Amino acid sequence: NCVIIKQREGYFTHALNLGKREAKGDITIFTDDDVIPPRKWVERYIKLHTVYRHAGLCSRDIYIDLERVRLLSIPDDKSMVRLYRLFLRSWLEQPLPLLRKYRLGVYITKNLNIAHGYGIPNITCYSLPFRGANMSFKTSYIYDVWFPEHKLLKRAPGNEQYFTLHLILKGFDTVYIPNNPVLHIMRGESLSRTMYREELKKEFEIMKGLYRELLQKYGVRV
Repeated sequence: NCVIIKQREGYFTHALNLGKREAKGDITIFTDDDVIPPRKWVERYIKLHTVYRHAGLCSRDIYIDLERVRLLSIPDDKSMVRLYRLFLRSWLEQPLPLLRKYRLGVYITKNLNIAHGYGIPNITCYSLPFRGANMSFKTSYIYDVWFPEHKLLKRAPGNEQYFTLHLILKGFDTVYIPNNPVLHIMRGESLSRTMYREELKKEFEIMKGLYRELLQKYGVRV
């Protein structure tokens, strides 16, 4: 079944919450309108959820330049980046104590930044979502979990990690699996991405504040 929802207010994360509210079924999968999923992508998530009993699963995206019809590398794929993550990142940018076993994947640091560990993008590991454009959850676990909304948040960087942090705080886990990727059309600007990092500075600070509030709500000292 297909449901068309008209968004009358809010920004990117409000649209995600509208979609989540309407979602039906045993699993809820999130993606973007500029994603090209492989033919068996949904079926594979269904099978993976029977293998992994965790609350959520996620995989990677691979950027594609449609004008030149070529795949694009990202920093996560570079050898020097992976060496840094292997030997230094988990020491210099330590994860929050409750995310210690997530250090190979995507995690939140003690300074409330988002970091990618050595397992990204090639190793199955405990991880917060790598990209919001490719993640799946058991619906029964996320009925009371929502993406962050704030009048100053347009792109809400780290919204997918904020969403999943709720599950971790409730005692559940999420896993990154590299072998269910999607193609992601490369765009300079979109509802969720921008090339102008200056525009995001204020939003990063707001998101840090939301992380802090959520952690403190569950009694985690930050």
